[in-house]
Amino acid sequence: MIKKIVRSNEFVTFLIIVVLSLVIGMVNPTFFSISTVFDVLRASNVYAIMAFGLLLVVILGGVDVSFVAIAAVASYGTHMLMLKLGYQGGIGLYFLIAAAIGISAGLLTSFLLAKFDLPIFDLSLALLTMWYGFSLFFLGATANFEMPEGMVGYYSEYIMTVKDPYVGQSGLHVSFIYVVVIGLLIWLLLKYTTIGRGIYAIGGNREVAIRSGYNVKTILFVVFPLVGLLASIAGITQSGYQRNFSPTLFIGQNLDVLAAVILGGASIHGGRGTVIGTYLGVILVQLINRALILTGIPVEWQEFTVGVVLVLFTALPAIRARQAKRIGHTTELMELEEV
Repeated sequence: MIKKIVRSNEFVTFLIIVVLSLVIGMVNPTFFSISTVFDVLRASNVYAIMAFGLLLVVILGGVDVSFVAIAAVASYGTHMLMLKLGYQGGIGLYFLIAAAIGISAGLLTSFLLAKFDLPIFDLSLALLTMWYGFSLFFLGATANFEMPEGMVGYYSEYIMTVKDPYVGQSGLHVSFIYVVVIGLLIWLLLKYTTIGRGIYAIGGNREVAIRSGYNVKTILFVVFPLVGLLASIAGITQSGYQRNFSPTLFIGQNLDVLAAVILGGASIHGGRGTVIGTYLGVILVQLINRALILTGIPVEWQEFTVGVVLVLFTALPAIRARQAKRIGHTTELMELEEV
């Protein structure tokens, strides 16, 4: 059991997080503080929410890049609607309306995939452009900084706060609760439901899964509305953080989320991935970005560094599989020689 855990991608990711944290702390001692932990968690929250949705698609054997555009159109569309209605309440109603938009967008994706048997990546690339274009053309082309009275203080709604000698007061944002609840629900879905087992089965071998009785269309109509729902929650949360709503929210950041999912141990070919690993992958990406900043390395190196780490993590399963195959082949030869 322990040997299996140590050899897992999740453990490797955790180990890298620990080592990287120690290195950053030695270079810049201000890193070792509760405020830094809260800052990393805050920066990770919206990416983790989106990553949990994308994890389902990756396990299914596909890659979706359109979820960021769904987040943008759901959050920006909700905001523009509420402004017209003169809404001055809290963020709760924003979440409900955005969720309806996100689920509807996910249902459209599911319908097109099921009806025309399209490749997930190809369709998502088209929808990425379509949703951003829809937002810019029909809703508005500029960020809106007018916030309802009930949402003004959302960016500083903390579960708990601490005083730091370097940055002053900081806190654990309430959105961390969203991450915990959503992560738990996705974990339960994958581990204890027929739909979850079907997602793994289809990603592992689609034809075998179909012969085993799993309904691919039904699973598509569960996965992509969930992706849309989680994207919309992330969109509203991020807009609340930055105190404005943008029609191009998260543009270009879908690959960062995908990188986090892969770094967390999910296979790009499908059939493998965990919630814990995905969350660790998100934390690792955020730590890499902060490591470069705190050590004085130019921001331009962030994407390059994440890319290098991603290449290594993508190659690691292939190297392990090759070694296992080689060991198995050697064992067979030894058995034949004994005979």
